Formats: sequence, C-alpha cells, structure tokens
Amino acid sequence: MEIKQEQKVSGERIYSGNILNLNKDQVEFSNGLTSVREVVEHSGGVSVLAENEEGKVLLIKQYRYPVDEVIYEIPAGKLEIGEDLEECAARELREETGYQAEKFTELYKFYPTPGYSTECIYIFQAEKLSYVGRELEEGEYIEVVPKSKAELKELFKNGELKDSKTLISVMHYLGDL
Repeated sequence: MEIKQEQKVSGERIYSGNILNLNKDQVEFSNGLTSVREVVEHSGGVSVLAENEEGKVLLIKQYRYPVDEVIYEIPAGKLEIGEDLEECAARELREETGYQAEKFTELYKFYPTPGYSTECIYIFQAEKLSYVGRELEEGEYIEVVPKSKAELKELFKNGELKDSKTLISVMHYLGDL
C-alpha cells in the first residue's frame, strides 16, 4: 500500500493565542474523498540535558496545570519565532537552573504529538557547566533537583518520569536500559 500525502483544500483559524494557534483544515485524499484535520500550530521548544560538576543530571520539578501534577522535567522552554536553537537552549538552562554551558550539542529532534500538532522539540546536551544564578520568569515556580545515574534509573523504573522530552533524554543518558 502506497502512503499518499493529503492536500489542504481550505482552512479556518479557530483560535489565536500566545502559545499556540488552532486551525480547522479540510483535506483531500488522492481518491477524492475529504476529511477535516484540527491542527495545533506551535513554534516548538528546546530542552537541555545537562550534568553538573557533581556528575548529576539537572532535573526540575514544576506543577503543570494541564495534567494537574508536579512532574520531573529537564530544563526546557518555548522556541520564539526566528530564535536560534542554541541560544534558546542556553537561555532556558540559565533561567531555570542558574547554569551556563560552554558547549551545546543537538541530540534529537522529535514531534511529541504529530497527529494534531506542528510542535517540534529539540534536545541539546550541555557541556562544561558553571553556575551563574537563576533568572526565573514571573510566575515560574521551579525546584532544581539534580539526580545521579542510580536515582534516574529508579525514577524511570518506578514510572515517575512522565514527560516525553525527559524520558527520551534520560534513556539516552542511561544508555543501558
């Protein structure tokens, strides 16, 4: 079976917001049938896998309203339109953890929910860290919780890591799961 691309026939912006837009598009298949696609437009995000001077991975804990939970995450943030990926990674690492890095290496690029969203997340590894002080944005309540390799394994095995970018990063870091 050949997989064929859908063609957009028409579209309507249903919602415009600060973080995302929602579109309702009509698409046509190669056989002439049509369907509707609801698409969330999002500028994407950058996340950072960083190990401090003690050899611990910098995780953060914060409350996430949509899931009504305090969860573990690696430092991350929204990519502004036109923003350089590495600059975004540096900004988020510094704001959320207080660390700056001499070097960033892109590890992965992935789509967390490609069935309805354009969001793309980039994961960077930060190297040669130095502490310079946190710069949290107003309304951010974040606890930095450095974790050793053994602690990360426990969090992973116990199902305490629920965020996709963090799961991918921890699996990469541990490498032997």
